[in-house]
Amino acid sequence: MTRNVRSLVSNMWWNKQKSRTAKRAPSSATSPVSPMIMSLEPRMLFDGAVAATVAEAAQPDSQPTPDASAKSAEQANSASNDHHAQAPASSDVAATPAAVPGTTVVFIDSRVKDSASLLAGVAPGAQVVELDATKDGLQQIADYLGSHQGVSSVQIIAHGNSGDLWLGNSYVSADNIAQRSALLAEIGNDMNVGGDILIYACNTAEGDTGLSFVDSLATLTGRDVAASTNRTGAGGDWDLEIATGSIESVSALSRQSMDAYQWGLATFTVTSTSNTGAGSLRDALTNAQNGDIVTFSTGMTVALQSQLVVSKNITIDGDLNNDGVADVTLDGQNRTSVIRVNSGVTATLDGVIITRGVASTAGASSGATIAASDALGGGINNAGNLTLRNVTVTANSAAGGGGGGGIGGQNGAAGGSAGTYTSTAPSANTGGNGASFSTAYLAGQGGNSSGGGAGGNGTPVGYTNGGAGGTATSGGRTIGGGGGGSGFDANGGRGGSAVGGIYNASTGTLAIIGTSTISNNIGAGGGGGGGTIGGNGGRGIGAIWNKGTVNITSSNNSAMTGNVGGSGSGGQATSGGTNGSSPTAVTNIFNDGGTLNATYASDTTAPTGISIVIANSSLSSGGTSAVTFTFSEPVFGLEISEITVPNGTLSNLVTTNNITWTATLTASSNTSANSNAISLPLSAVQDSAGNIGTGTVTSNNYAVSDTVPPTVTVVVADTALAAGETSLVTFTFSEAVTGFDNTDISVANGTLTAVSSSDGGKTWTATL
Repeated sequence: MTRNVRSLVSNMWWNKQKSRTAKRAPSSATSPVSPMIMSLEPRMLFDGAVAATVAEAAQPDSQPTPDASAKSAEQANSASNDHHAQAPASSDVAATPAAVPGTTVVFIDSRVKDSASLLAGVAPGAQVVELDATKDGLQQIADYLGSHQGVSSVQIIAHGNSGDLWLGNSYVSADNIAQRSALLAEIGNDMNVGGDILIYACNTAEGDTGLSFVDSLATLTGRDVAASTNRTGAGGDWDLEIATGSIESVSALSRQSMDAYQWGLATFTVTSTSNTGAGSLRDALTNAQNGDIVTFSTGMTVALQSQLVVSKNITIDGDLNNDGVADVTLDGQNRTSVIRVNSGVTATLDGVIITRGVASTAGASSGATIAASDALGGGINNAGNLTLRNVTVTANSAAGGGGGGGIGGQNGAAGGSAGTYTSTAPSANTGGNGASFSTAYLAGQGGNSSGGGAGGNGTPVGYTNGGAGGTATSGGRTIGGGGGGSGFDANGGRGGSAVGGIYNASTGTLAIIGTSTISNNIGAGGGGGGGTIGGNGGRGIGAIWNKGTVNITSSNNSAMTGNVGGSGSGGQATSGGTNGSSPTAVTNIFNDGGTLNATYASDTTAPTGISIVIANSSLSSGGTSAVTFTFSEPVFGLEISEITVPNGTLSNLVTTNNITWTATLTASSNTSANSNAISLPLSAVQDSAGNIGTGTVTSNNYAVSDTVPPTVTVVVADTALAAGETSLVTFTFSEAVTGFDNTDISVANGTLTAVSSSDGGKTWTATL
């Protein structure tokens, strides 16, 4: 606004812009920082309990501090080959970090589990920023630092592995870091000269790849970097064993929070589509530990030749851009079932397609009531606690083998095949009393991609016939169960049951949420064996066979389509006996003594903003007030840039539980306004289930009064005038003013023409 002026400061003034000071210990304040990799000195091993302090040494304005970025990459690479020994952990620790002179910003990736407990007790004054998993994490860091100058210490908490790091939806590795050079330079330039970057992620600096990554990060940012060579979090420690240059800042996290944290910070990134080998998904599953994340460098199809096994509490994340759409396919190639989750394991599959898996079992041997094995999930076999989020299970197949005939008869046959892969039937065994009988008649026939196998034909020799294998067809694909063997003087065996999509064992808990779909899966049961009493056929199930607990949302349940089951026929009985039955085939879910919740209510409720409260609603120009944001549940992704603040700015946005956030409001200078309110569109935040907020929340009103008078500088162009000569006189105010005229000005030994302004009242001129 413009100001009315009736007083004048006649002396000239200026405000000298000070250069940024280097946040450095005095001993290194005047030395260039080399981005050389070296192990930390014992006192600098970053155990989280060490008090968070940053030594500050201000330099004269006339002597700018040398920037670490001036060092060449060649120097950094040369030096990094000489300084890789690790140092022991520091014993100089404290229970809670101390406040730091200068600004510390903790950037924590939203993938980090239970971040609230880890951030409890964070150092006083440290700013905490969560990186949105749907956006470029490096860009988020650059944007924040660009609007928050004077940062001495950047501390990143994220998932990573040797030579890589996940920040938001961006994968930064030793192989691609050079492609982000411009953004990394921007991040370094927006930090204080001599600032430090601390990376808390598993194994980031491990091996040659890790050292190269850390070296490149230091060179491209021009800042000192510290990172870990081993696991960080549960199963590891919080020491940062490798650093570049001289590190002064220490962890902003408290010892208590780090000691109590129950999760690891490792992410294994799959780079190969191969079945085995370095960079493969199977290799990542082997090396992962509880709490780790397995993800993928890019969208891909993993070609499997044998079943994957999950034996750790992990997340397999194939939704690389977090849009709810699968980016990764796990392909069984019609030769193997796709994946099994072991009992006692808690795992999440997110954003993957499970397809073309096949489960096929052998027929049973002849004997008394010998059942064939069941085919337990062409797509997924779960015995643990498994969550499917945004997962597609489609075009998987399974076939049960035929039941064995009664003693004196022949074996059932193997389950069938799908696509181009043909399962192998077992060799026909000769029955104890049937050595002279032809196996072409007595043994059940194997099913195949044309349908179920025929049951053993015992009629020519007085045996009873086995039941035919079931047939299931969907989407142009067919699979057949094995036929049951013929029998004579003992009960026939049951045919094997089969489920194409998912088998959930009695120990299993399966949750199906998000946009998950289960479609076009086929399962064919085997035929029952003939005998004194005919064996029952095996049940064919298309989508899910549940013996444990299945929780599926109503929308996911109703979305199941194209699944088909085909049950095997029962075996024939001898005269006076009972023929085996053919159980009812199931297309979608067969609840076999388990618990089925088909209206499972996953969290679909969007977070709401309860309030924005400004503590001091009457502010003078430049004054400050605490602002508290309260939400209905923990929210993520809140950034200052999303908040509208009329006639003021916000800073230091922090939270310890993601429900209550606080910030500092600073009223604009040279401003008066009686009606102001902070507002936040809730679309800027989301909850842990990924629900995006709706609507807008608005604060109470606050007034801003301008109590700072304007100042002015007066410049006479020619200060050595003879009588009668003239000179231009310029009046420059600190803000636009009104009411300024010649009556406000005293002129000794001269006169002024009328003052005038051409820029709205900030600059005025006249002739002396």
